[in-house]
Amino acid sequence: MELRHLRYFVAVAEALSFSRAATRLRLAQPSLSTQIRDLENELGLELLERNRNRVALTDAGAVFLKEARAVLARAEKAVARAKEAASGATGELRVGSMGPLTISFLPACLTRLHAALPKARISVQETGPSDQLAQIAAGRVHIGFVPGIFASLSAAKRLTVREILRSPLIVLVSEHHPLARRGTVRLRELEDETFLHILMYGSDAQRVWSREICRSVGFLPQFGSAASNAENLVTMVAAGEGVALIPKIAERTGTPGCAPLLVIDAGLHYSLCAVYDEDFPSALRDAFLRIVEEEARKVEELVAGKGEARKTGAK
Repeated sequence: MELRHLRYFVAVAEALSFSRAATRLRLAQPSLSTQIRDLENELGLELLERNRNRVALTDAGAVFLKEARAVLARAEKAVARAKEAASGATGELRVGSMGPLTISFLPACLTRLHAALPKARISVQETGPSDQLAQIAAGRVHIGFVPGIFASLSAAKRLTVREILRSPLIVLVSEHHPLARRGTVRLRELEDETFLHILMYGSDAQRVWSREICRSVGFLPQFGSAASNAENLVTMVAAGEGVALIPKIAERTGTPGCAPLLVIDAGLHYSLCAVYDEDFPSALRDAFLRIVEEEARKVEELVAGKGEARKTGAK
C-alpha cells in the first residue's frame, strides 16, 4: 500500500463518484477504478459499494476513510517539517564552544538566530579544541570554534576550517610588575617571565598556542601553574605568580591587581576559526555561520580600534 492509494480512496470516498474523483485527481477513470480495486484486494476488505447509479462507503470504508485522512495529514506535516528543516527554519543546531574565547560574539549570534528562526533548537557544548574536532568529525556537533593553531591537527584535515576573527594579543601582568605602566610590550621582553595558563575542559589549549606564539618570536616560554578558570588566572597574575598571554577578545573589564599590556610585535595575533563538516550539509548551520561572521567582524573591528587607541596613548 502506498500513499497514493490512500489519496485515491479519500478522493472517491469524499466525492462518492469515480468520475468526479478522477477529474479531481487528473487521472483516467478506469485507472482509478483499478487502483481502488487493488487496494481492496490488498486489504481483503470491501471499502466501497458501487453500482451504475451510486457509490457508497461500507462500514469498513467509513473507518478506513477516517484513518486514511489522518495518515495523509501526518505525511503532509512530515513533508512540511522536512522542508522547513532543509531551509534552515527548523531542526537542531549543536555548537561547540570555548567560553572565554567566544563570549565576545557567540551570545549575540545565538540571540539573532533564535529571533530569526524561533522553531530551531540550539544547544551549546563547552569543550576543548581536540574534543570539538572529534565531535564534529563524528557528526555529534554541527559547528565549533577553535584556535587557529589547532586547524593543523590531523583531526581537522577533512573538516572545513574558516578563520572568522583575528584578535590583538595582550599580556596580563601584576600591577606591581616593572612593565605595568607601559601599556604596550614586545613579547621578547618577557622571555624570562613565568607564563600562566588556564587548564579548561581538560585541555591545555592556551598553553599550546602561547608556546607557539612565543616560539615565533624566538623563545620558548617557561610555564608555571595552571589556573582552573579565568577568574583564577587573574588572581594568580595579581598575586605575582607570573604573566598570562591572552587574546584581547578574552580580556575582562575590571581586573583588580592586574595591568594589560598590548603586544605590539608586527604580525602577532590570535586567530579563532569556525570548524564544520561540509559533507553533512545543514541550512541551519549555514544561516548561523553567516550571523557568526557578521558579529565576529564587529568584534574584530572593535578590539582592533581599542588596540590602536592604546598604542597611541602609550606614545
